Amino acid sequence: MSASPVDVELIAAREGIRIVRIDLGSLEGRMREDDDGWLIEVNSDRSLTSQRFSVGHGLGHRKMGHHGCGTDLKQEREANVFAAELLIPLALLKKAMAKHRSLGELAGLFQVSKEAMQIKLQEQGMLLRLSSFD
Repeated sequence: MSASPVDVELIAAREGIRIVRIDLGSLEGRMREDDDGWLIEVNSDRSLTSQRFSVGHGLGHRKMGHHGCGTDLKQEREANVFAAELLIPLALLKKAMAKHRSLGELAGLFQVSKEAMQIKLQEQGMLLRLSSFD
């Protein structure tokens, strides 16, 4: 795959959403509104892949018109699915799998965690196409 991973921060910026990295303790991220508009706070202590997923998750909440973040299990699942779809578009995944069959390689290409990539592949019925799970 020659294309770089989806730039979720650019998407957020174009949507008028600011990204702020701060220490959030046990939280991965959160979305809130302040006097300057919407912002997604991501935990600065987490990995880049976790931060990217948190941004995608927050974008999911906004795009789906959810009024809260972390308060409704159905909405949290929807935001997770949105983030996975945004970060790992199926067309790009299929193209990448023509050359890469390692879970770690695919996760690295899309800058997502191995867990996120495994879930995406499993949901698409593509997990058994891997030659390696490292």
